[in-house]
Amino acid sequence: MIDSEGYRPNVGIILSNADGRLFWAKRIGQHSWQFPQGGIRRDESPEQAMFRELAEEVGLRPEHVQVIGCTRGWLRYRLPKRLIRRGNQPTCIGQKQVWFLLRMLGGEEAVCLDSSERPEFDHWQWVDYWYPLRAVVPFKRHVYWRALCELAPLLFPMNLPKRHSSVGSYNGAPTERPASRGLGLHCLSAPIRTLETAMGAAKAVMEVAMEATLATVRSSESPSPATAVKPAPVLPLRQVETCPHPVITRMVISARRGGTLEPMTVVATPVREAAASPAAMDKPRSPRPSAPRSHRVSRR
Repeated sequence: MIDSEGYRPNVGIILSNADGRLFWAKRIGQHSWQFPQGGIRRDESPEQAMFRELAEEVGLRPEHVQVIGCTRGWLRYRLPKRLIRRGNQPTCIGQKQVWFLLRMLGGEEAVCLDSSERPEFDHWQWVDYWYPLRAVVPFKRHVYWRALCELAPLLFPMNLPKRHSSVGSYNGAPTERPASRGLGLHCLSAPIRTLETAMGAAKAVMEVAMEATLATVRSSESPSPATAVKPAPVLPLRQVETCPHPVITRMVISARRGGTLEPMTVVATPVREAAASPAAMDKPRSPRPSAPRSHRVSRR
């Protein structure tokens, strides 16, 4: 049974124990975990479909559980393109679900995963309330978040005002929600209150740490007279004349090249002396004697 928009009516089951932990099951032959869920037939109501799926997938009967409440309307999710069967008419593009919150009354021995001819799960365990949000497949995560937020006040009552209560016992077919599919404040009351408490405590700790830091800074900025630091004297800068490095003039270089000066008589003169004797700079250099050539004797 698929509606005009391509969504199949479905029921989801959130089963809890006395400690507030949830029933989390692994699909047979796969590594995917999820809550029990199943389709609604034409001749049954969502509540009847919920009890039928509970018996087929988990093996529990109505006397084994207590119905705490359900979501007010349909919660929808779309299937990934790879899971949509285009050959079927009409084409199913996703599920629209009513989620029921149940509490197990008997012991765990009543759970039987192979009570039907085609078992849905091969393993199960108890998990924390918000754990399924991290473990479920991504395309179902948004619906799981909305269902868990809406049903959390029933499992963990916090004396919320009446206008914030958005769930109750199931009393008929689900009604459609407003056009906006965003999460309302009533869905986030429990998580937000817990978050606000933690943020308030963190803010108080930060304020105390800030006051201690400011007190330390103030005490360091105003030292006592006994420990006052005297200003260091500033000495005036004096200009110091430095003599440039000595250089070898052209005359000395020419004499050395000509071989007329001994190596020990080479004296370096400052730049000022070289600049003061321009005649020495313009004196022509003596030609460099050529070294005797060595004749190679050819042996024939």
